[in-house]
Amino acid sequence: MIFKEFKKYNFNNSEVRGIMTSINFSRDNNVEIVLHEETSGRYEQVRDIEIVKAFPPLVFATDVDLDFINFQESIKQIKKLTLLDGHHRFEHLTLYNYDYSVPIVLISNKDVKVQSYNSKINGDKQSFIEFLISNNFKPSSSKYFIDIEDCQYSNTDVNNIYELYDFKRTLLKSDLITPTPNDRGDIEDLILNFTPVQLIEFHKENYLFPPKSTWISPRI
Repeated sequence: MIFKEFKKYNFNNSEVRGIMTSINFSRDNNVEIVLHEETSGRYEQVRDIEIVKAFPPLVFATDVDLDFINFQESIKQIKKLTLLDGHHRFEHLTLYNYDYSVPIVLISNKDVKVQSYNSKINGDKQSFIEFLISNNFKPSSSKYFIDIEDCQYSNTDVNNIYELYDFKRTLLKSDLITPTPNDRGDIEDLILNFTPVQLIEFHKENYLFPPKSTWISPRI
């Protein structure tokens, strides 16, 4: 993939340097797009180019170090882009195969910060902890954990990040937790977090994390 037209992009509340450009996903099919989260189909109900034109930029990470980009030349040899923000929008674009160039922002892999997306507990704390214990989660420190009010719960049978987030999927489907944005300052609910996913862990073949698993910075 070669990007010939691009400009600097400044994120709010971040010193990370981004590159604003565009891509037509119906034509520019020589770049691999890595997804990492499931979606709930928010934009898939109707085909409407006006919806697409109103989309904010999708954000992608690349292994190219953008700090050294010469703005008088093309950005060349980008073979893979990791989608950081915009899974619903990307799903809609690919579902209807729009012949339209949409704005995107590129950042270097090294500048990506991934946190666990906050979840609130639907119900009382004690009942939720009893559910964890019934699923072999106990108060203990481990590489793969669920954190509730600075107390970590782990399961010795959970051996990797994917098994941990499969359990999060169970909690979501059982309506025991609900994702809530990390930048909400007014929330008073009981919040839990999971071991944050690392960028390299996005790339497991044929695996998508549950919706709202990652809170990625910088943000549009």
